[in-house]
Amino acid sequence: MVRSCHPFPFAIGVAALATIAVGCTDGTGSQQSEVVVDPRSEAAWAQYVANVEFAQSYVPTCAPDPSSWRLRVLVTGFGRFMENRENATGRMVSRLVPGLEYPATLPPSPGQIDDPAAQTRVALGVAVLPGVGEVDVCGLVLPVFWDLAPYLVLREAEVFEPDFVLMNGIAGSLQPLWLELGSVNEAAALPDGSGLIEPAQAGAPLLDEAPPEERARGLLLSWHEVRAGAEDRITAIGAETDDAGTAFGDVVQGVLYAGYPRASNTYICNDTAYLVGYVLDHAGETVRLFEPSAPRPGGPTGIDLTFGPDLHAVPREFVHWPKELHDTHLDRGADVMSHLIAAQLAATTDPVRGDPAMADFTE
Repeated sequence: MVRSCHPFPFAIGVAALATIAVGCTDGTGSQQSEVVVDPRSEAAWAQYVANVEFAQSYVPTCAPDPSSWRLRVLVTGFGRFMENRENATGRMVSRLVPGLEYPATLPPSPGQIDDPAAQTRVALGVAVLPGVGEVDVCGLVLPVFWDLAPYLVLREAEVFEPDFVLMNGIAGSLQPLWLELGSVNEAAALPDGSGLIEPAQAGAPLLDEAPPEERARGLLLSWHEVRAGAEDRITAIGAETDDAGTAFGDVVQGVLYAGYPRASNTYICNDTAYLVGYVLDHAGETVRLFEPSAPRPGGPTGIDLTFGPDLHAVPREFVHWPKELHDTHLDRGADVMSHLIAAQLAATTDPVRGDPAMADFTE
């Protein structure tokens, strides 16, 4: 089975990382944060250390020009993972953001670390959006690792202070766009892209710091205007074909609201959406990431992240795209992405939390 943002084969997505926050009970009902890194595996420990060291040394790229009058958008996609050598979302974001290169890397040899630096790309540029004009855009192609992907988004958001955060991942082969209404503080018990590490307990929390009332959290968007903007553009270009003669509208089959919480969305895409959303809403609060279950003497024990700026009112959304976007359809997908972003920036209604009652599907 090819791993995905969702733990089921119908939805193929960007897969895995070296650490994941999971929970355990001590018999009294209390929980403690635990991140599973199997200390018996030297390869797994090496991957974990590489991820932590990369995170600790990471310097944000998207410091904006303080004299710029333009609105700011932070947009992310993912790179390759496991059997998926290409990821449509990373390719589309690289087409949307001038100067952003897609990391066309090869998987490592078995037992070797998957270098997170080689899979990370960031660029700050100016994009022209339909009906909006020029915007400053920070584009990221993210490595597919637990905690590291959202950590990089947050580090860039802290210096860039965007007006909109759009995160993207792949799902089924041919499907509508899924506008995710929310995310959930749960982790799927699936191995990462290296096949070395997995959570010890399915459904355990990504963030132990999050209170029970924030187990399921709505994302923040001007929902109807964004959906209409994406639907209108898909309809307008739906008959255009790729090199194989497949119509764009046969690949991207409209737009749906994806409900939450749902069992099929507790993998890396949800990890990114939940952690980014939670931290943006909790400026000044410290969260612990990359915490291993069994630290080794002299080795890392995690990273404390305290987010500075108050961005609780900034709209943020995660969109799932069909994975079978290729060739010229990647350009059309980037075009739809630009219309989706423009619809939010030009929206006349305030962004609101996604309500599960709005969902077109919940499974």
